[in-house]
Amino acid sequence: MGVASVTAGLRRSMVTVALMVVAVPAVAQYPLAEGLELERYDSASRTIHADGDVHVLRIDPLHWRLDVFTTGAEDRVRRRLDQWGEVLGLAAVINAGMYQADGRTHVGFCQVDGEVLNGAPNHYQSAFVCDPVDPEDPEFAIVDLDEVPLKQLRQEYRTVVQNLRLIKHDGRNRWSPSRKRWREAALAEDREGRALFILCTRALSMHDFNELVLALPLDLVAAQHLEGNATAGLWVGLLPSGYASGIAATGKVPNVLGIRPRAEGTTAE
Repeated sequence: MGVASVTAGLRRSMVTVALMVVAVPAVAQYPLAEGLELERYDSASRTIHADGDVHVLRIDPLHWRLDVFTTGAEDRVRRRLDQWGEVLGLAAVINAGMYQADGRTHVGFCQVDGEVLNGAPNHYQSAFVCDPVDPEDPEFAIVDLDEVPLKQLRQEYRTVVQNLRLIKHDGRNRWSPSRKRWREAALAEDREGRALFILCTRALSMHDFNELVLALPLDLVAAQHLEGNATAGLWVGLLPSGYASGIAATGKVPNVLGIRPRAEGTTAE
């Protein structure tokens, strides 16, 4: 079964409007631009709240291109999330996944724009994919590797990044309760095929984090862990005026997942 069939029916039709920043409502829901929305929730009450500790950036891949950016083999420069965003002119940035002790190499298989940066898969059962070879395939998806083999994904997508699975299709929490807790940066996919950058600044176990995001009105079908604790963050270049700062991590990382608007006239079909 291919990615196209696994994600069938997840796309939505879009109403074309001008790309623009709009006025910020007072209900913790912020439409930033066409196909880009920011929401904020309180993890304890599980309700939308302007001072909440769960930040969700919802991204329509038909209007926004997702790309992985990594430290080069020669410069080995690591940057904070905001630095990655500003240097590369990105609209938003989140961690791309954990990295190894060398401070550069991604943990798990990593192929970016057709180039294999780490060809050694591990036991993690999730991969996010973007930049399809066949334009008929989804622009973005989170795939369960126990359902679709990595070898197949490599043939169908130019970018394939393996990460630790949190939630398996279709919305199944894969973690048991635990006392271990941390700040969490995660990548999720909703039922309409949109990407969600999620940051929870309240320390939770993976089980509790999964239960939380599944209970929120996000309609998630899958999610994977990107990073935890001090280096877990989210940077949004269009952050609304007055939005509390501090969600971008202060630690420097070697790889990020960023977005930028698709060029006018090149919206994916």
